[in-house]
Amino acid sequence: MTNPSRCLASALLGLASWTAFSNGESYAQTPKRGEVFINSSTASSGEERTSQSNLWVLDVYYKPMRMIDVELTNPKTGEKKLEHVWYIAYRVVHRKSGERVDEKAPKNEIDPPVSPPLFIPEGTLVVTDNDRQDVFPDQVIPEALAAINKREKANYKTAVSVVAPLPEASEPGSGDSGDSGAMAGVMLWRGLDPEADRYTVFLTGFSNGIRKVNGPDGSPIVQTKTIMQKYWRRGDRFDQKEPEIIADPKDPESHWIYR
Repeated sequence: MTNPSRCLASALLGLASWTAFSNGESYAQTPKRGEVFINSSTASSGEERTSQSNLWVLDVYYKPMRMIDVELTNPKTGEKKLEHVWYIAYRVVHRKSGERVDEKAPKNEIDPPVSPPLFIPEGTLVVTDNDRQDVFPDQVIPEALAAINKREKANYKTAVSVVAPLPEASEPGSGDSGDSGAMAGVMLWRGLDPEADRYTVFLTGFSNGIRKVNGPDGSPIVQTKTIMQKYWRRGDRFDQKEPEIIADPKDPESHWIYR
């Protein structure tokens, strides 16, 4: 005899699966274990899309902040020294967004048009505890990159080598986020103060969004659309470990901002 509860559960599961499929969701778009997913379809407002006719925003998948110990060579002395290298591995997919309908919208007169658009990612880590503002741009560290790719079983590129024209935008829900249309890279930082425990990472180049605002003195300032993610390291300066680095409990979500 058929169990009514089991039938109902199966029906509900089937309905959920059909709904996900009909909405364009698929396993291919599901973030891998531990990844943060920033969906391009919800990353821009209607106002942004109408005010910037050529706006693009990438689907972004990135892993938690990680740390690896690597022997790095001093280019001046040739000596090797074991250092902590922090890194964020990511992959991006270019997908189509909503149509822009405002033909009278202002154009980007700040930068000349680039055809095709280029993916030029940059990552900046800022130490923010104790009213500090120590700034660390992402770096190209070949020895660390090799160790990271071996650890991650991947072929991540640096912020320099990953630069390339954006592939043609695919339809939402089509293809695999890991297919040939995806681009994968890694941001690396070294030399962080072991006494610090709070950090904010700013990732740019994942959208071409810009806006012009007036600065404190009234002069125009150009801001770019940026991903912001805050982190907290729970340990002290001694025996630093990767599990100590987590998303800041006070603000664990990633945010799109202009800065």
